[in-house]
Amino acid sequence: MKTRTRRTAMAIGLTLLLILGLGLQPAAADERIAIGTASTGGTWYPLGGGVANMINKYIEGYYAAAHPSGASIENIRAIVKKQDALALSMPDTAFQAYRGLEAFEGKPVKELRGLLATYPIDIQFYTLAKSDIRTIKDLKGKKVAVGAPGSGTEAMARYVLNVYGLTYDDIDERFLSATETSEAIKDGNIDVGIVTLGTPAPTLMDLSSQRDIRFLDIEPDVAEAINKEFPAYFPTTIPAGTYTKQDKPHHTLSWMGLFVVHQDMSEQFAYDILRAVFDHKDELDKIHSQFKKITVENSVKGMSIPWHPGAEKFFKERGVLQ
Repeated sequence: MKTRTRRTAMAIGLTLLLILGLGLQPAAADERIAIGTASTGGTWYPLGGGVANMINKYIEGYYAAAHPSGASIENIRAIVKKQDALALSMPDTAFQAYRGLEAFEGKPVKELRGLLATYPIDIQFYTLAKSDIRTIKDLKGKKVAVGAPGSGTEAMARYVLNVYGLTYDDIDERFLSATETSEAIKDGNIDVGIVTLGTPAPTLMDLSSQRDIRFLDIEPDVAEAINKEFPAYFPTTIPAGTYTKQDKPHHTLSWMGLFVVHQDMSEQFAYDILRAVFDHKDELDKIHSQFKKITVENSVKGMSIPWHPGAEKFFKERGVLQ
């Protein structure tokens, strides 16, 4: 009798443990989504991770994960193939994709839609301080990292080089990510790096703490002329002291990074992403100082493609979009 009672108690106990164990398991996500960012050395990667965490915490039925990538062009192609549900892009690359220009020549991505604008991203030309390279015009004949293959950085680098009368025929171009560029500069494998990153960029903070570097200016008058031709690029100044031993302001160009999505994303999901981000914005602000610049007001600036209906609804409700 005691044996039977003991067996019954054990069976009940195992059943309870099983029930409790099942209760401790995370609920199965209805849909897993990927978020395309850029290299791990910049600010887009942690931004994508922050947004992924918000989706996971505040939107039921989805599990999001950010991943590094070659940035804008690669990200847009992943959106088209629906490999990524959400991705970051430069505004000019998004515009070119939608219109079928440049890398998307003859193949317009009419299904591309805008979710929100983020914060200013800076293009920066830099070299070692001991180098005899003082200006962008001095790049002729030099080994220059121009960005990852198929990236918006590479497209912008080509544009700026052309403004200074330079093409790839004039330099020894190397297609490297921001992180790879820092390593190549550090090892002496290239002469100049060109990156587009939020400031301060982790990879440049790390590099400047180990090597003395010099930034090459895009002079204010040149930046103003570029802005008149392409309003998406605007003049900016990175204050002295932003990076180790940066003893003077750095004049360059900025643009607003965009989150883009496929037109087939549901209106409700797009709306819910924005609500999760802005209702819990303090969580994003803790990740990087740049993210404090992401505001409801700023998020409607510089959008170069049509809005997704869910985004349009959200920003109209918040009173920042007509």
